[in-house]
Amino acid sequence: MRPASLLVGLSTVAAAAAFTAAPAHADAPGLVDGSITAAGTTCSWTNATTSDSPPNTLTIDRTTISLSCSGSVAVSIGANPTVSFNDANGTATATSIVVTATVFGVQCGYTVNNASATRDGTTRTYNGGPYTATKTSGGFLCPSSETINSAKFVFH
Repeated sequence: MRPASLLVGLSTVAAAAAFTAAPAHADAPGLVDGSITAAGTTCSWTNATTSDSPPNTLTIDRTTISLSCSGSVAVSIGANPTVSFNDANGTATATSIVVTATVFGVQCGYTVNNASATRDGTTRTYNGGPYTATKTSGGFLCPSSETINSAKFVFH
């Protein structure tokens, strides 16, 4: 059983990514869709609220990330991810992504630090991975680290 495998992807996301600041409210909020794949499981969401729009540094409101995962895994984001953009390099980076995955009643917490993703051309679609998520909580059934194979974020 690898309960931690699924929880890592959301962060980056979220992304990532991504993600310990309090939610900020700016004049130009936006939205972000995303998906993360780890250990053969994909978790995705649509229309999470952001505090601003790229290329400005923004915070993703974790309470608006409603993750849907394949299989019997439940994943939640533990903090609001903050994402900064470097348009000259075509990258987006989340300093810290905190996630919790629950599989068959076992909870495992993980953090991904400095997760970077590359922009697709001139769009606001970013792809990244693989990332290593380090265990921050959970018992002996939780691996000490997990690999997030890929992540995709679309800011709109």
